[in-house]
Amino acid sequence: MKFLGSTFVAMFIIACNNKQPQIVEPPCIADQVIYFSENEACDSGASVLEYEFQKEVVYVFNHGECIADHASVVVNYDCDTLGFLEGLAGVTEINGKDFYNHAESVRTLFEN
Repeated sequence: MKFLGSTFVAMFIIACNNKQPQIVEPPCIADQVIYFSENEACDSGASVLEYEFQKEVVYVFNHGECIADHASVVVNYDCDTLGFLEGLAGVTEINGKDFYNHAESVRTLFEN
């Protein structure tokens, strides 16, 4: 019952600006965006962006400006980690494809 209540409340949260996370489905992504924005994101330059990549919806969690060599995590709609972008190694490929050349930006779920 607690899960249902949390899900119900989450469905009705609407962000007035992107400094507050937008709630999305599935619930695992919504939970990750909220946790990230409250606990992991730097004070500036952090974002969670939604993309279409290789015919699926993916999310890129960018920690922001306080961590110079931190990699951005790429997860799919089912909350499975597909890989990491940038970081110390400057990685740009996910599943053997250059992410930035093949991904289409859909929307920003969070940014500060």
